[in-house]
Amino acid sequence: MARRRPLRPLRQAIETGFLRLVAWIARRLSLEAAGRWGGFLGGIAHRLLARRRRIAEENLRAALGLSAEEAARAGRAVFAQLGSSFVEFLALPGRSAESLERRVAFDHGFERLETHRASGRGLILLTAHYGNWELLGALTARRIGGVAYIFPAQSNPGANDVINTARRRLGIELIPMEQGMRRAMRRLLEGGSIGMLPDQDARRLGIHVPFFGRPASTLTGPARLAVRARCPIFFALLDRVGPARFEARTIAWIEPVAGAEEESEVRRITGDINLALERAVRRRPDHWYWIHRRWKTPPPEDAMPAGAPPARRGR
Repeated sequence: MARRRPLRPLRQAIETGFLRLVAWIARRLSLEAAGRWGGFLGGIAHRLLARRRRIAEENLRAALGLSAEEAARAGRAVFAQLGSSFVEFLALPGRSAESLERRVAFDHGFERLETHRASGRGLILLTAHYGNWELLGALTARRIGGVAYIFPAQSNPGANDVINTARRRLGIELIPMEQGMRRAMRRLLEGGSIGMLPDQDARRLGIHVPFFGRPASTLTGPARLAVRARCPIFFALLDRVGPARFEARTIAWIEPVAGAEEESEVRRITGDINLALERAVRRRPDHWYWIHRRWKTPPPEDAMPAGAPPARRGR
């Protein structure tokens, strides 16, 4: 039976009000000032959100082999980066696309992306909860003439409205998660583009493939769509290189093998996605969303190596 949470509506109303206030202030600041203010708010969140701080430090120690002191220091950087990126995102609506593009250097992978789109074939774009992923999504959609992104709804309806309104003002088309695969497949077969962020725990819907040396339940949607629609996957991330200055980097271009058995190909591609992200995160560990319990879902017992201890289930 679900736990009763009588104060939840009040808490959500306060969260939504605070979010609207932050957005109102951020849009009146320069993007540099918004980023600095966001970093400051991220530092406050680091001190206040003890559970998320603990999750981040546990993840950093397990994945990167950091000491407790190193993980605490890295955790502070993660919160600061998240704060900067989120307040920058709230500051974006109302600014011209041209002014935002001048802040981002795109690598040569984006030229290949544009060439592919000109061919009229479908395309799957991936990014991760890394750096300012919302800015990357908006500018990539502009460069190739439209992308429909699949997003899950936030647990707080008010916050969900604030965030999705900002996305729409940036020209981002949204596909609700519950309609994702059906609408995405239709769009790909018609020669369109869809965007996804497949780097969070997929619970029982995913398959377990390695991520930082541990089995991680990972969404198979990108791989399955690529195989069935016979289209490539373009995976890119946005690195911060200075105050409100960024570099968009291609980290993988993955083509499904024609005629390959679907399930084995889905597993191969899903593993390649995790490996590409892992390499990028090792390069810039402060940029990734370590506050999420990425390894929460234990693998099936028959998938564990012989002699391994039973998987510890998340609390």
